[in-house]
Amino acid sequence: MFGEIGLFRGQPQVLFNLGDREGVTQTELAEKLELTPATLTNLLTRMEHSGLIERRTDALDSRCSRIFLTDAGRIKLAQAVEQTQKMDAAAFAGFNVEELTLLHQYLERIHQNLTRE
Repeated sequence: MFGEIGLFRGQPQVLFNLGDREGVTQTELAEKLELTPATLTNLLTRMEHSGLIERRTDALDSRCSRIFLTDAGRIKLAQAVEQTQKMDAAAFAGFNVEELTLLHQYLERIHQNLTRE
């Protein structure tokens, strides 16, 4: 689905997260996405070479990089949102609001169960 718009595994989640909060550190983003720092570094390098993101050194801590969307990244984010909306419409056709709420609650509980330490 995301391959149709030129995105690879993991890239949509990075775009969605940066769309919500640009300027996060790589460490913060790795924690949010539940990825190892090395995995995220590889993913960000590929996205940077594609012109979707840019990493900037933190003004207060030169050891730290902050991640920002480029104009191309914002366009790709809009395309990814559109793809997600199409997929959601197909996947949840026929569900009423109450059923969707319950489904969300169950999936959230499953996620919490699996990520509990």
